[in-house]
Amino acid sequence: MISYQALINEITAFYNNHIQVKKVGSDFVEQLSNFATKDEKYPLVFIAPITAIPSENTNSISLEIYCLDIIQKDRANITVILSDCHQILVDLFNFFTFSTNHSFDVIGQPSLNPLNNQLLDYAAGWVMTIDVDMSNWTDCQVPLITELPN
Repeated sequence: MISYQALINEITAFYNNHIQVKKVGSDFVEQLSNFATKDEKYPLVFIAPITAIPSENTNSISLEIYCLDIIQKDRANITVILSDCHQILVDLFNFFTFSTNHSFDVIGQPSLNPLNNQLLDYAAGWVMTIDVDMSNWTDCQVPLITELPN
């Protein structure tokens, strides 16, 4: 069994060790601007929950993962930003798809959408929507004080 917190911890650990990423955070998407403008560390990665669907054996969670960097005044670096941020997000997908050092499975293919003039019109990058399956709880793992009658 893996919790949402454990999932976020694994993704955060991956990006904390990614040589290009300067800052990683997680919260609701409405908090992205606050997180991004707190300091000038870019490129940044920000993880936001979308939906969760529990079933008998798995718990599927959809996330939006943002990667943003600062646009130069003359926009001369826009192609570099789009290239680097795209690769940073694809790196996570590849790592979790092709390694066995994690406790969840990526479902299907993620989608990536470009972002322009985000965060008060000075950042660009991509947002990746990714779905993961985690093993679900069993009744043995429900934290009850006493056992309930059947």
